[in-house]
Amino acid sequence: MAKSAMHKIFSLRLGDDVDQLLLQLTKTFKTKTRGRMIRKIIIEAAGQGPVLLDDNLDSFREGVRQLAALGRNVNQIARAINSGQAQGCPWDSNLMNAVLRHVADHQRVVADIVMRSRNRWINHG
Repeated sequence: MAKSAMHKIFSLRLGDDVDQLLLQLTKTFKTKTRGRMIRKIIIEAAGQGPVLLDDNLDSFREGVRQLAALGRNVNQIARAINSGQAQGCPWDSNLMNAVLRHVADHQRVVADIVMRSRNRWINHG
């Protein structure tokens, strides 16, 4: 969801017990403010998420970094093949299958992050 200027002020009355629960959620998900936590809950509950929280960002960033490195390597290989520089280099189907497995693994990691984020507010009890 694209960032937009905050221009609506919403006042919410909470009892001490509910306020403590909200504070606990804010700390658990390492969110800076209670307002940000409530916005994340609303966005995801409405199906407009996921809004990645700190616990998801590290693994997501690492996956993006690895996928970008893989993409650079594939581009270099394609450039060498297309320019004729790779003549005499045999096609390695095992290597290509390993690359495809790596991409599929990345897709599973990203899908898992998205599903965990979507299901974060569902009470499974």
